[in-house]
Formats: sequence, C-alpha cells, structure tokens
Amino acid sequence: MIRGELLTFGFGGRIEVGSWFYLGPLSTIWSASEIIIGDRVLISHSVAIHDSDSHPTDPHLRFEQTKQILTSGHPRENPGVKTKSIRIGNDVWIGMGAIIMKGVTIGDRAIIGARAVVKTDVPTDGFVPSPISEPNG
Repeated sequence: MIRGELLTFGFGGRIEVGSWFYLGPLSTIWSASEIIIGDRVLISHSVAIHDSDSHPTDPHLRFEQTKQILTSGHPRENPGVKTKSIRIGNDVWIGMGAIIMKGVTIGDRAIIGARAVVKTDVPTDGFVPSPISEPNG
C-alpha cells in the first residue's frame, strides 16, 4: 500500500518494492539512482528516503538546474547531482519522520526510530534509536 510519494528523476532512478509493503502518508521515496526495498517493510508517515542530493552542490550548477526545472521541467541528463543506491532488507520498520540518506544499506529486521537520520549502514537486526528522548526513559 502506497500512501506517500514515489518519484524518479528525469535523468534516472529506479524504485523496487517487495510484497506486503506499506508507505505512510507524507512519506517520500525519491530515486535518481536505485532504491530496492524488501518484503514486509513498514515505513511510517513523514519519512524521507532519497538516494541523491537532489541538486548539485556547486552553486552555479544548482542555479542552472533550478532555472531548467522552472522553465522547461526536470533535466533529462544528470546536472551534477551526487547519487548512490539504497538497499532496505526484509521485515524492516522505519519510524515516523526518519530520513534515510543516499548509499545506505539497512539489514533485514532492522528498526529505525522516529526522527532518526540514517547516514551509515544498519546491520541485520540492528536498531537506530530515536534522537528524541522519551518522557519515561
């Protein structure tokens, strides 16, 4: 069930999801490279999974890309955007508001806490805690 947004860029991108997949409302999966998601993955609301920087880091190239988007649509060739594939294993749970950055692999059965920012790989059965303190410890 997809209640959020899946998007591939004009210059590339691929999104593959397994069976019994759930993407919550206001969540975005944007691909300029490749995002592979396993079976029985639960992605809560307001999650962002992006396999690219979306825009060039060079300010001149970024402005040129922005002009193109606003005047004629997204570019069909990569304007200097850094990309790196994401892999999410089976039975993964990603909590509300989490962000999964480019190049990350999340192992089977891992749990990503609410509002976590995942910049490095998470092992099988791994846990990334929420950066927000719970009131009762």
